[in-house]
Amino acid sequence: MTAGGRFTPGAGHREIVFLTGSGISARTGLGTFRGPDGLWALEPETEEAMHAELLPGSLPQLWRVWGRMARIARGHGPTPGHRAIARLGAPVITQNIDGLHQAAGSEVVAELHGSALSAVCLEVRCTWSAPLSPGEGSRAEDHGVPGACPLCGAPTRPDVVLFDEQLPQEALELAMRLAQRADLFVAVGTSGVVFPSAQLAPLAASHGATTVLIDIAPPSGSGTLFDHVIAEDAHEVLPDWERRLHRVGGTSFLDPFPD
Repeated sequence: MTAGGRFTPGAGHREIVFLTGSGISARTGLGTFRGPDGLWALEPETEEAMHAELLPGSLPQLWRVWGRMARIARGHGPTPGHRAIARLGAPVITQNIDGLHQAAGSEVVAELHGSALSAVCLEVRCTWSAPLSPGEGSRAEDHGVPGACPLCGAPTRPDVVLFDEQLPQEALELAMRLAQRADLFVAVGTSGVVFPSAQLAPLAASHGATTVLIDIAPPSGSGTLFDHVIAEDAHEVLPDWERRLHRVGGTSFLDPFPD
């Protein structure tokens, strides 16, 4: 703990794992999804287009929405929170599709909801995928990828998980392994109510991890779900953690440090 009472990791925390949601990327201009000021409330037509059952008719809207979000993320770049997590060298489980953790330098990133920076084939049995160049417009070609899959001819789509779709199995399995091995599990900028992400903090806790939530406006009841709730700006908290753990100008982040 710091002198002010805020939880701070110590030398005993050797396996820190982060779970991040849209709150960590909000200052880029992407905003959050839930709540009265979230994307679903402000743009209900976008929320409607996110249902998998509406494909392929919803493809033009999907390309506009995710192309715009990918373009905003790429233009702004990682936030101080993203960069602090990367400097800590901690693995990340993210609900975000913006690629900002990788842009900050994080090497282990489980993307539970896919990526708006790549395209895949609408035919689930097809293996085609390609990176895209975020642009403007409602066609795949507006984002640097073909509208028809080069392998099978089916339409292409942003590689994001829609409502009623399964999360990518490889990413989910990685997330479960990371949660089980963590001795400190930190959720940042996420409501923690969406499954299966909601089970990760309890899973980590069941394997002995200390659990922490960092959110400028924590959801009601968070104190019963996490050992520590820090109702502050993650872009201030995480750089402070990184400075303390690295003892800036000093030695390894695994060494003890004074309170």
